[in-house]
Amino acid sequence: MTIDPHIKTAADLTIATLMSQVKGIRAVVISTEDGFEVAARVENTAQVTRLAAIASSLTALGAVAGEESQLGACENVIIGAKNGCLIMLQARTPHIDLILSVITNNDVIVGQALYFSKQAVQALRDL
Repeated sequence: MTIDPHIKTAADLTIATLMSQVKGIRAVVISTEDGFEVAARVENTAQVTRLAAIASSLTALGAVAGEESQLGACENVIIGAKNGCLIMLQARTPHIDLILSVITNNDVIVGQALYFSKQAVQALRDL
């Protein structure tokens, strides 16, 4: 899959901004809805390719769960774990559907990470 250079540049800028806004973010991956990496910055040992594929699957499950439970379209999926959390948000643009995945440590304030992640998604939608 070929990604438009404009989208790649915007994704890189979005990642840099998000990581500067929230302390405790260890990795950010922006991938396509079908699981291909667009841009990433990793400050731990997370495997970007695997995370992109996992995010694709989990957001698809979130979409089905939201529709089946009559909650509407899934906007995000948050997984809390022993050492941090994984936040996945969908960023549908007129050109391409993207997924923003954020891995945090356990010191992060989840609400703050989600707030700034939503702002990052809005920046991607405005491409």
